Amino acid sequence: MKLTIQQDPAVPETEVILRCPALDARLESLIAHIRQYSFVLVGYQEQREFHLPLESIYYADSTDSKTFLYQEQAVYQCRETLATLEEKLRQTTFVRISKNCIINTAVLHHVEPHFNHRLKAVLKNGEQLIITRNYIDTLRRKLKGGAVS
Repeated sequence: MKLTIQQDPAVPETEVILRCPALDARLESLIAHIRQYSFVLVGYQEQREFHLPLESIYYADSTDSKTFLYQEQAVYQCRETLATLEEKLRQTTFVRISKNCIINTAVLHHVEPHFNHRLKAVLKNGEQLIITRNYIDTLRRKLKGGAVS
């Protein structure tokens, strides 16, 4: 693979051009990582609004009809529903792992078996989340770089 980087202060916006003979799963994964750098999500703590870069978010979950965004060591409330976030983040490294949780696969350290045909996701910060059996195949497809519907 050949990588060319051209810096030009006169360029108003960063542009990434990918030329390839065929798009494979590894390139799809790379594209998902690149796409998320253009996203920010809005999170709230008390009365303050924060613009959170997508790559800093470990996961989002919903509890008591409220959605929360989790960073390595901070939690923010989000005014969007989990379903809305899932749709927005479909082309990124995020994937739903349970009815109430969407995880950033870029911060996934490893997955291990858990009881009752479920899996446990261990994140880079040591936090553990349960992957319910209805979402295991979706996670596998995402990790392999395939399309997730």
